[in-house]
Amino acid sequence: MSEEADVDRILDERGKPSQRKKISERAVKRSKHQFLVSWMDGAPPQWVDAKYLQGTPALDEWEIAEEDEAEVFDTDTEVRRKARILAEWLKEAKRPVFMLGAGISAPVLSTFRGKGGLWTRNPVWKAPKRGFPQPTLAHRALVELEKKGFVYFCATQNYDGISPRSGFPADKLSELHGNVYVETCERCCEKYHRSFQVDLSTSTNHETGRFCEKKGCGGALKDNIVHFQEPLPWHALKMANAKFVGADLTIVLGSSLRVEPAASLPFKAKMRRRYGQKPKAVIVNIQKTPRDSNADLVIHAKCDQLMDLISKELLGTKWDAKRNSRRTKRKRKRT
Repeated sequence: MSEEADVDRILDERGKPSQRKKISERAVKRSKHQFLVSWMDGAPPQWVDAKYLQGTPALDEWEIAEEDEAEVFDTDTEVRRKARILAEWLKEAKRPVFMLGAGISAPVLSTFRGKGGLWTRNPVWKAPKRGFPQPTLAHRALVELEKKGFVYFCATQNYDGISPRSGFPADKLSELHGNVYVETCERCCEKYHRSFQVDLSTSTNHETGRFCEKKGCGGALKDNIVHFQEPLPWHALKMANAKFVGADLTIVLGSSLRVEPAASLPFKAKMRRRYGQKPKAVIVNIQKTPRDSNADLVIHAKCDQLMDLISKELLGTKWDAKRNSRRTKRKRKRT
């Protein structure tokens, strides 16, 4: 197929052999295994026989992509009820520890396994038109709750850099999968916080092509993104493990809990043999997770909605200074 280099991506599939088991033999002979493809030159999508796409990157990407996971939502009444329960648990907890997944950044960035996720067959790219992705309402809530003692520690699986940019204390944060805005010198370990995303596509062995600016060093700079099959950063994992093991309440915000070892961390405390009150685990996600049965409370709601309700319970209705500022500006415009 001479056009295979022009294929952009696969959009749909029909006539797959496994889908034709209940069709008559005559219909099977007539039907073809085809893919609907888009083209790099902008031509209209077209159905193409599967045999012409064998060995192409587009087919490889389609075969490893996942189906969209079904979204599940509790009713507003149920979310409010569960939010009040969680707020009471936070009041009682001495060491509440949070685990963040892609769902907390969903208002500003694409997720991975959810509807339109980047690892699904129908990805939807979401990113800021300019500048950094901004902290969501849930990120801002974590910052304010930490100031009042309701957050003991936070670990994030996200490499979007939003948590440190939100103002959350660096000494209470583990970025388990790295930060796409950070480069580290392999020689002296100096960190460089960039105003741009470190390009991963052109790096070799994580080297970015830039070098340390410290006098007398000149070591190669590396991105710190953790890829599949690579170990997590030792210090970040050690800190997170210690905090989760000692937690009396763990809360997962927006994670499918599929990627280890991060997925097991929120349940470390529950696995320990203890006397007295047992640690509790909470999962907040709009898809079901493999760990739902291990949780004491599962809340099917968006992170922004849930964290806003909790913050109003614990901090008052006007807890979000940014939102209050917007309302004030709107009132001034009206007058």
